This record gives sequence, structure tokens and C-alpha cells, in this order.
Amino acid sequence: MKNLSLFSAILISFIMAGCASIPEKLQVDDNAPLINFADVRAQPNVNTGLTARWGGVIAKVEVQKQRTMVEVVNFKLSGRAKPIQADETQGRFRFYQQGLLDPVIYKEGKSITVVGTVVNSEQGKIGEQDYLYPVLNAEKIQLWKNRQRVDVKLTQQPFFYTPSYWNYYPTYPYGSVIIQRNGSNKPSSTPAPNKR
Repeated sequence: MKNLSLFSAILISFIMAGCASIPEKLQVDDNAPLINFADVRAQPNVNTGLTARWGGVIAKVEVQKQRTMVEVVNFKLSGRAKPIQADETQGRFRFYQQGLLDPVIYKEGKSITVVGTVVNSEQGKIGEQDYLYPVLNAEKIQLWKNRQRVDVKLTQQPFFYTPSYWNYYPTYPYGSVIIQRNGSNKPSSTPAPNKR
């Protein structure tokens, strides 16, 4: 019993470590300090040359002659370095990647994390408003898959209804499985076959 508890504790710690680990492509050297977004935005052009790991949601992609510019709405990162979308953001930043980042893949609304070097901020606009963008030259990029969580509840009707009863009992609407999704008032049902 003691060994089982020890094994369970070790297994849980491995699972927790795996959940919180940063993908290899976004890792940096242990002794490399990372400058955060708020500091660069507060002091433009002071932290150039430092390494940063920022993330958020893609707002714009612009393919230029020899590189691609991606504008990102910045969000805080989780322990896995994945952006945590919220109702408030710290601002926006831009990063540049040599070569082509296809806008069909790197499309607006997708979550992204970038490791790169801070370079001089640049002036731009968000709509009609002027905005000073912190800028990274990208070295590593992680495009995250957007996963939708759907809460699906299966409700079995109260009577156990199997094919062995079809020839002996009249058909009742008790054999259906109802699938309910949050946010939907109309459950979809899958009726059981009706043999007569």
C-alpha cells in the first residue's frame, strides 16, 4: 500500500511537470534573462539587444519583400509559455521573421508565442490612433492550435432499452440518447431503431 502511494505521488509529479513544461523550441538558456513586455513598452529603445519571450493573438500579418511582419495583441503567458487570453491586454507588439510566414497559416486570431531580440520600437497606427510598437527580431516561433472546449453531457433515458426487448414490448421513446451542449436550448437526440 505504501509503495502504491509513493508510485502515485511520483506519477502525479511527472504529469504536473509535463503540463507546465515550456516547449523545447521556446526554451532559452538558463542564465539568459528575459525582458518583459511592460518594461520595453515603458522605456522604448532602452532594452535593445535583450532577449524576450512574448505572446498573444495575431492581429495583422504583412508580407514584405524579404521578411514578414506580424502584429500581436500581447497577453500574459502561462507556465507553458502559451498566451492566456483575457478581456484586457498590455498592448501590442510587432515581430519580424526573415522569409515568408504564410498569412493563411499565421492568420488573425491565432495564438502565438515568440522568442527574439528586442530592437528599436517603431511608430504605427491602430485604426486612426498613433501607437509606438515594441519590436522583436524573431528567433523562435510557436503557433498554438486553437482548441474549443465543448461541454457535452449525455443523458440516458430512464428505461433500459435494448434490441432483445423490441419484439416483446411496444416501442417507447425511451431508447434515445440526448446530447446537450452549453449555450444551446435545443438538444439533439439520436433515436433508437424502431423495429416493428
